[in-house]
Amino acid sequence: MDNSPKENAVPLLNDKGYIQKRTVGKPAIIRFARSSEEKDPERYYGRVLKLYFPHRSNDDLKSKEFPTYEQFYKCGRKWGREVRPLVDVMKKKYEGHGQKIEKALEKIKEEGLVVDAWNTFAPEVEVDRLECIAEREAINPNNDNEMDNVPDFQVNRDSSIAVPAIQAPKLSPDFVRKLYQSLNETQASIFYTVREWCLKRVWGHNPEQFFYFVSGGAGCGKSHVIKCIHEEATKILRQLPRFRDQGDMSTPAVLLTAFTGTAAFNISGKTLHAMLKLPRSLKPPYQGLGNALDEMRAILSNAEILIIDEISMVSKELFAYVHWRFQQIKGNKKPFGGMSVLAVGDFYQLPPLGKAKPLCVYEESCSTFGKTTSKWSI
Repeated sequence: MDNSPKENAVPLLNDKGYIQKRTVGKPAIIRFARSSEEKDPERYYGRVLKLYFPHRSNDDLKSKEFPTYEQFYKCGRKWGREVRPLVDVMKKKYEGHGQKIEKALEKIKEEGLVVDAWNTFAPEVEVDRLECIAEREAINPNNDNEMDNVPDFQVNRDSSIAVPAIQAPKLSPDFVRKLYQSLNETQASIFYTVREWCLKRVWGHNPEQFFYFVSGGAGCGKSHVIKCIHEEATKILRQLPRFRDQGDMSTPAVLLTAFTGTAAFNISGKTLHAMLKLPRSLKPPYQGLGNALDEMRAILSNAEILIIDEISMVSKELFAYVHWRFQQIKGNKKPFGGMSVLAVGDFYQLPPLGKAKPLCVYEESCSTFGKTTSKWSI
């Protein structure tokens, strides 16, 4: 209780002070002590009645015929109506799954946490997560000067070695049609948004590059959306004049990437380090491609869209390097060299290596993308 008047304050009778009225749009969390219905029924039903049955004193929650809270709840009547239906309606409104939560908490107290419980819900996703963890090399957290260990890093940077064609396996038309038909409403929304952008690009409308972030929990179909978008965007962007003029369909229009080899394999893509020939150390200053620049331009110059899966594992330093690398390859000072970017992942899953902060953590000192962060759409 507050004794000083404030905004939305309601005065109490007899100069007892003020209470502040909650504003609309600010949800409240109901907190209360929980008791077991089996172990302590009187305390349990007393809590239920005090929370959900209108009363002015505890005496209103009992009667001579029903001297206990449990009896009053199950058999009592008030104002000509049964007590139980009134309480159950209010309890269902505010607690929802309260009874299930209580049973789950009791089970955890008795049996402890089930370490492998996630396996029963999404076993394939759990396998991917464990494989990603296995790929992360051990890092000494006390050594700030240690260079980041990265997956699929090639020490030999001899530019004479040809970069293999970056091309996802072709899918049959029937399989692709089934992929599209299986998209739910939310998945279809981002799919058709990207598709519309690709059509405008082919029609010569020159739409602005997009920056989309697609998020969702494990097993919600993020990889499925990536495959659909890659297939449709590639088919449409192949109609651009430069692809027809060159007559070379091996250069990709859409790049499928991820941080780890496992995540890249799941979407038929490549790791960011392997695709862009990123250095082992991502610390400033930026290390250019040198003699390999012409080779990389020949491979990636026609790319229009960059898809990054498992974005939660991408550090700010790596993201900045990808940005600078495409600026160099494309010869364009726009963000990511004018490439459109679709970032996919869940920041509640695996974080970046070592002490690196994920992209969702704001830092005042990191101003590399200060002008572009507002352009990202979720």
